[in-house]
Amino acid sequence: MIHEHELLAGSLPKKQMLPYRATIRARSFEESSGWVRHYGEEFLYVLTGVVRLYTEFFEPVDLRRGDRAYDDAAMGHNVISLSEEDATVLWVTSLI
Repeated sequence: MIHEHELLAGSLPKKQMLPYRATIRARSFEESSGWVRHYGEEFLYVLTGVVRLYTEFFEPVDLRRGDRAYDDAAMGHNVISLSEEDATVLWVTSLI
């Protein structure tokens, strides 16, 4: 499994944001699931490790614990771990 997602506040009805913790196992873009695109906006916060955020129209950015990013989720994006251990991130995706 390349990314493992744990849905947070999954039982909350009528939510407008989807918060989840992701364990990032992929170590290269080729090993990842490729570009991810969906409606809405996304906020990413690095909990552990170092990740590389790939976006379709910008250069990759390396993020460490405490770093964050916010993007238009319709733009292709994906994350890999640069750490020896799997990295973990908090992702919050808008549902509208």
